[in-house]
Amino acid sequence: MAKDTNTQKNPESKNSSESKESTETPATWILTDIIPKTSSFNKLLDQIKKDLNDFKKIKTILSPDLKEAKFQEILNQNEELAKKLSRLGAYIGLRLATNIQDKEARAMQSRYDSFKIQLHDETMFLGRWIKGLDEINNQILDDKNAKRLFKVSKQHEFKLNKAREAKLHTLTENEEKIIHRKDSTGISTVTELYDMFTNDFTYKFTTTDKKTNKKTTKEIHNQGELLALVHSQDPEQRKAAYQSLFTEYKKHSDKLFLIYSSVAKDWAQEAKLRNYKESISMRNFANNIPDKAIETLLQVCQDNIILYHKFFKAKAKELYIDQNKGSKAAKTQKETKKLSRYDLYAPMQKCRIKNSASGNLDFHESTKKIPYSEAKKIVLDNFKLFSEDFHNKAKQIIDEKHLDSHPKKNKRSGAFCMAVTPKVTPYVLTNYTQTARDVSTLAHELGHAVHDLYAAHNPHTVMHPPLPLAETASTFAEMIIFEALLKQTKDKSEKRAMLMDKMSDSYATIIRQNYFILFEIRAHKLLEQGCSEEELCNLYMQTLKEQFGDSIEIPEEFRYEWSYIPHIFHSPFYCYAYNFGELLSLALYKRYKEEKANGNNFIPQIEKVLKAGGSQDPKKLLKSINVDIEDKEFWQGGFDIVKDWIKEIEQN
Repeated sequence: MAKDTNTQKNPESKNSSESKESTETPATWILTDIIPKTSSFNKLLDQIKKDLNDFKKIKTILSPDLKEAKFQEILNQNEELAKKLSRLGAYIGLRLATNIQDKEARAMQSRYDSFKIQLHDETMFLGRWIKGLDEINNQILDDKNAKRLFKVSKQHEFKLNKAREAKLHTLTENEEKIIHRKDSTGISTVTELYDMFTNDFTYKFTTTDKKTNKKTTKEIHNQGELLALVHSQDPEQRKAAYQSLFTEYKKHSDKLFLIYSSVAKDWAQEAKLRNYKESISMRNFANNIPDKAIETLLQVCQDNIILYHKFFKAKAKELYIDQNKGSKAAKTQKETKKLSRYDLYAPMQKCRIKNSASGNLDFHESTKKIPYSEAKKIVLDNFKLFSEDFHNKAKQIIDEKHLDSHPKKNKRSGAFCMAVTPKVTPYVLTNYTQTARDVSTLAHELGHAVHDLYAAHNPHTVMHPPLPLAETASTFAEMIIFEALLKQTKDKSEKRAMLMDKMSDSYATIIRQNYFILFEIRAHKLLEQGCSEEELCNLYMQTLKEQFGDSIEIPEEFRYEWSYIPHIFHSPFYCYAYNFGELLSLALYKRYKEEKANGNNFIPQIEKVLKAGGSQDPKKLLKSINVDIEDKEFWQGGFDIVKDWIKEIEQN
């Protein structure tokens, strides 16, 4: 089943606040392409139950000498069952995404979760037979016959062979049933409680009126609205936003520690039971990525942290001088001041955006709103300049009303793209608030959808790419938009500001995510040994200090930052998908520009990666376009573009 890919890589960087000033009509998705009006949730569930009864009959014919044609029929039957189950799960998930208080959808979720336990129990025989774990009809599937049968479907072959490898990490049938029940009714409920609990937070945002010097406090009920203020032009608002955020998380830190402790211990213990080398290895195996590749990625990111330290110091120098219009002595004093963590995402100046494809000289200051209609045009027009097919696939999402664009009450924050089945166009959720960053987020999520549409020729169970490759098209799409806008910018100071803001985003996607992973690796071990909330907060603060070195001052409240990062609760070790995808895309984008300049077309190679979905070994797939993910030099190549940005900043 294709899973919801939550692409909220950094709530601070891709904000999702509610725009009260917008008068445009928000885009809302229709879900009838998943469950038609003529049908219903209950009817589809009944169909799946009937299919399940038919599926169980497969067990009577399984044998090592099974005919290839019959095995293909079994694969097809499994595909149909998986597609219907995916439709059911997607329908519930998308309803809850736009209304977390949807009681009818929650009732459906309860029925769905209960049925999945039954379905898992009654279908696991096929997976265990394919792995060669259990005798069925007094025979075990041997390696020779497994290879013979797996060759029936080239698209399934990699996944089937990977299943044979998973034999080393698979427990007994009863143990697997217990773990599945634990995941369905235990840890998944714990993480759902995290969402419901934090979604109810009310933030008290306190600022001082510059004219009257009086403090004013207002309540903010939407975290995205609060996080939008960390990008404010006003330093007081940036500071107040962070303080308001962490005051609430600190207040409930004991409960959040208990939730995270449960998640981390559960993951680490299961990894041990399944005989994985490290806690992170279980994620790597699920992503079809070798441990060595991730170890190399993490190390290269650490090796390049100095690039960002240099940037932070340059930003501090410029930001604080700009804020202090006093004497030369005062400016000199400000030059030595470190950048405060409050100001990491401070916009450098008023920026302008132009639609590079249409040629319209429609410039907008960063403090102004960019209408959603204009954002769509910017994204689609620049996609078209890159590739007609890329453009058409993105436009398909919008035309078929598979995008929910604006914030509203009870809608989840952030953004994501969800693939349902190969024949159902993917769904995209954003929280568009008319900022320049929202334009980038729109491009990012539509990039995910484009990737899914390229891969839609694959069978459902191998359509979706593994997590690290799932970020390829999305980050590539962001680069298309950024480079197009940068190219059209003639003003040097404006170009410098855009580059500095891009460096902030680059930090959020590469380095920030890298250190989330390093924190998780250490936290899982620490929590397994038994530690207190204070020790966990100390560990996070220590990781921040390693990350920033002497380039940033870290206020004390950031020790609670770990508690508001949703991915470490929902999907341990998920976050390296972002720095993996970003650096991969940067390296590919660099090659694309070089080959384009030489008259060669690199787009077919990019499309080759996108079309593969999850049907091929990621390492071999990337090797086929001369990318070695275990080679430090390859990952270092991704930082070459970052170095170029820094050079441009210095020159402008």
